[in-house]
Amino acid sequence: DRPIRPLFPEGFVNEVQVIATVVSVNPQVNPDIVAMIGASAALSLSGIPFNGPIGAARVGYINDQYVLNPTQDELKESKLDLVVAGTEAAVLMVESEAQLLSEDQMLGAVVFGHEQQQVVIQNINELVKEAGKPRWDWQPEPVNEALNARVAALAEARLSDAYRITDKQERYAQVDVIKSETIATLLAE
Repeated sequence: DRPIRPLFPEGFVNEVQVIATVVSVNPQVNPDIVAMIGASAALSLSGIPFNGPIGAARVGYINDQYVLNPTQDELKESKLDLVVAGTEAAVLMVESEAQLLSEDQMLGAVVFGHEQQQVVIQNINELVKEAGKPRWDWQPEPVNEALNARVAALAEARLSDAYRITDKQERYAQVDVIKSETIATLLAE
């Protein structure tokens, strides 16, 4: 979810759900990387507004060498278990567990993973050219600047004060009051 969500354009509020179901698995291989790549391919093929595709890779570090998508047995020997996901141009997500590695080794792992993803990204792009649906002609709804300004005038200072309340329940209650009063005022205007 984390590397995919930012690739939907701002203002795109249609509900999108991608479910990756594992029907067969090699116990030596984590299905998470395949699931991310599959979700990216499905979204890219669908034609919905999606600024992908992404690639994903798991990187291990064994005997001073980076290992692409290490098996479970290799991960037991590895000083690193890093998952990196990104687009052709940028890294979007990094998660890792590591023994003591230098900053250069960690950065090298991210770069290695991003470089290795490019093959998957290129293949998804080729698949989209051959089998993808036409892109939706989607435009974001225009922003109602007058309404935004009125809501800010009614609620901004009060919300700022409410978020200074340290007790969570009291803070939420005050935010709910401000929200209700703001909506009531706007509906009455």
